[in-house]
Amino acid sequence: MNGKIADIQIYTTALSQNQISKLFMSGIGGAPLSNAGLIGWWPLDGNANDYSSNNNNSIATDIQYVSP
Repeated sequence: MNGKIADIQIYTTALSQNQISKLFMSGIGGAPLSNAGLIGWWPLDGNANDYSSNNNNSIATDIQYVSP
């Protein structure tokens, strides 16, 4: 992939249009939705740690972190 990725959130269920709108409106630094089946949350703010408390941490390779 040749591009930029930030604030990755993976859920176990499909999100409704209202939930997606809420995430969009909260912006790039917004927290995940509560009680929506969050599996992993990687804000990618200097590391590849999973902030969902599910401990799906990763090791970033060939990554360049930039400030928003």
